[in-house]
Amino acid sequence: MRLYSIMKDFFEQATYLSVEYFTTKYGVSKRTIQKDISYLMRISPRKGFRLHMKRGEGYLLEVTNKVLLDDFLDTLNEGFFVPTKERPAQILSFLSIQDGFVSMDKIAEFLQVSKTVIKNDMEDVEKLAQRYHILIERKHHYGVRIHGLEKDIKAYLTDEYLNQDLVVQTAVNDVVKDFKLVEDAFIDLLIHENLNVNYNELLNITEYLKVMIYRAILNHERKEGEIQGNDTFHRIVKEITQLLQNIYQVEFSRASIDDFIVILNKNVRKRIENVGFSDTLENDINEFLSKIDKIYQTNFLQDADFKKFLLSHVTLLIDRLRDKISYKNELANKLSITNPMIFNIAIQFCDMLSEKYNVQSTFDEIGFVAMHFAGHMEKEKQLKLQSYNRIGVVCSSGGGSAYMIKLQIESLFPNATVQTFSFLQKNDLLAYKPDLVFTVLPLSFDVQVPVIYIKELLDDKDLIRIKQILQTDEYDPYTLIHDEPPYAAFFSKDFFKIVKEDNYERLIYTMAQELEEKKYGKEGFTDMVMQRESFVSTIYFNGICIPHPIETDALKNMISVCVLENPFFWNEKEVKIVFMICLKKDQIEMYKVLTTQLYKLMQEKKYVDRIFHVKSFEELMAVMKELGGVNHE
Repeated sequence: MRLYSIMKDFFEQATYLSVEYFTTKYGVSKRTIQKDISYLMRISPRKGFRLHMKRGEGYLLEVTNKVLLDDFLDTLNEGFFVPTKERPAQILSFLSIQDGFVSMDKIAEFLQVSKTVIKNDMEDVEKLAQRYHILIERKHHYGVRIHGLEKDIKAYLTDEYLNQDLVVQTAVNDVVKDFKLVEDAFIDLLIHENLNVNYNELLNITEYLKVMIYRAILNHERKEGEIQGNDTFHRIVKEITQLLQNIYQVEFSRASIDDFIVILNKNVRKRIENVGFSDTLENDINEFLSKIDKIYQTNFLQDADFKKFLLSHVTLLIDRLRDKISYKNELANKLSITNPMIFNIAIQFCDMLSEKYNVQSTFDEIGFVAMHFAGHMEKEKQLKLQSYNRIGVVCSSGGGSAYMIKLQIESLFPNATVQTFSFLQKNDLLAYKPDLVFTVLPLSFDVQVPVIYIKELLDDKDLIRIKQILQTDEYDPYTLIHDEPPYAAFFSKDFFKIVKEDNYERLIYTMAQELEEKKYGKEGFTDMVMQRESFVSTIYFNGICIPHPIETDALKNMISVCVLENPFFWNEKEVKIVFMICLKKDQIEMYKVLTTQLYKLMQEKKYVDRIFHVKSFEELMAVMKELGGVNHE
């Protein structure tokens, strides 16, 4: 692959190499090489090397860890290795960039597997292609090719390009070079026509344009008369297609023009100005917030700024949804995983809108609403930290280490008075009347305020964890000195199982029922878990699942864990490890800390694999503590 060749050039030349050196050698665009180098620079700290840039000369390789670098080069040198379950998708993407039939031998050579393996995969390839209404055509002595309507093939290629499929991106980018001029011109046209588009919708259009150019050149399309119509979209299409013709010497058929107009209609809208607010809507929002505040002891209703922005957003949202227009939100999925309680509130809020205003919010739109609620909760967290005004720090002595701890604590609480005491100054500490105490030694007396045990030397990670601990209402005061994640106490051997199952809904129903029967989840806990599942699936990445109730209000805190003996697929998503969340309503921040760690787990397959292969609760906790401990990066 090109990345391996580029790394080999850096390694062998041992001097500065310019972008032009690579564009000439590999016959690709400057932008393609810049993307390759940008990727290498981004991953370099983890792969044992660094790339240094020198203006006018290029880039120089520095080896920082020979073992890591050799492993990385070996991985690249293995060629275009594709895991078995991903192979059908890669076969389809390879076929999608071919001009006509291609032999099984050529596909096998590309993927570095046998022809028999490719033949066995073709049934799965056909099923995958059918999702885009694309057919796989086979012809004896010729091979195979994709066949279908041009708009369906373009839809597939655009999706794969947006999903950063390397095969599709490389093929398209090698044809469609220097696209920045087109992007800038398109944005200028949108502004001139007073049209609105968000960033993801802009990507949908610009990446579609690249695919449209690529297919037009591949198919030798010819212009079929002048573009008719003088409405906004036709004016934009005339301008853009003329620009593309000048830059890429390409023409477009009538069908291509019509398909592009459809894409514009889906992603672009008139800019809306001065939309009036509804008194009824404001009352409904206040009623909903009052209910949520009562459940979670929050202060949404008292936050005037939050209510103003939420009302403004929802007024526009209702107008858009009634016009069948919705925005895309790249952060919605991450937010639903890392901040599930807030996302659940947003689900309930949008459910209220559906009931009262007859509009159906998309998953992405629910994510936008959740961001407003998350913003308010950040404000509440800061106010909670600011509520500590007099802080006492108990040290083994009153020397330099005490002074350093004092400075570090003051950095967390800039508006508080912080005073240090030696372990002998019991009466002085009590007379000081602190509302929070940090101590490096066990206290032999009760101070009647929150106490957190700390180490003699605190680092930046300790300070972050102190904030996390204090933003929860129930915590282990020894968490910091034990170097354990603050949620470790929420796991129990009684709620760890290795199970055989092939039905996700049945599995989580059983897990929820056990928590409810053993008085961890309150009455109705099981129903609330299944209700939450009915809105959006809690099966996420790499087989990790995090089912939880629509309303956070447990009797006792517990994380129930099930590891599947044999993973299975449910609604085309893999199920390997299930973490069921059962937390009390005062654990809002700890909920977020826990699910953020589980989100990190999804991103690190080595930890997923280790948990999948554990045979005991102790092994599970060893991995969880390593993942959530202070030394984990």
